[in-house]
Amino acid sequence: MKVLLIHGKDTNPRDKWYPWFKEQMELKNIKLHIPELPNPEDPQLEEWLTVLEKLQPDENTILIGHSRGGVSVLRFLEKLPKNSKVKKVILVATNSGLLEDKAIPAESNQGFYTEQGFDFAEIKSHCSDFAVFHSKDDQWVPFAHGEKNAKNLNAKFITFENKGHFGKNNGIVDGLIEEIK
Repeated sequence: MKVLLIHGKDTNPRDKWYPWFKEQMELKNIKLHIPELPNPEDPQLEEWLTVLEKLQPDENTILIGHSRGGVSVLRFLEKLPKNSKVKKVILVATNSGLLEDKAIPAESNQGFYTEQGFDFAEIKSHCSDFAVFHSKDDQWVPFAHGEKNAKNLNAKFITFENKGHFGKNNGIVDGLIEEIK
């Protein structure tokens, strides 16, 4: 089994809860790879998708996406060739794919958001096991985005009251490990 974590905008693999998660996964003998994505301050979807493609996710891969990283994971699944699958997808505080739902309207888009949003039917043709983690007090990605993603993916929806946008070591790691098992 391969587990890949795609980090969000304005961050890197050494930030937020990512190092703690990696350490906890290693204690359980589960290898976690967190690639360093290019231009995290002004990410471009195609650059992030290129990194994801090089990692060659397959039917034995669990993809975890945090925030904009979750958008990348879903956009990756939209573009997979027919009959290609991944084992599981876990979204953490992931944005809606709709252009009108961008958290900061003036922020550049760079391909992450579209007028149509996500093609959920296409996404589900490449994975049948989804979990969505979202906190009701997320200051960057409205809770409604998590609800929408969970509903349209037929995902297990794990909600929190006071975890914000999931900063450092705030209790999400145990839940993620449970979903990976």
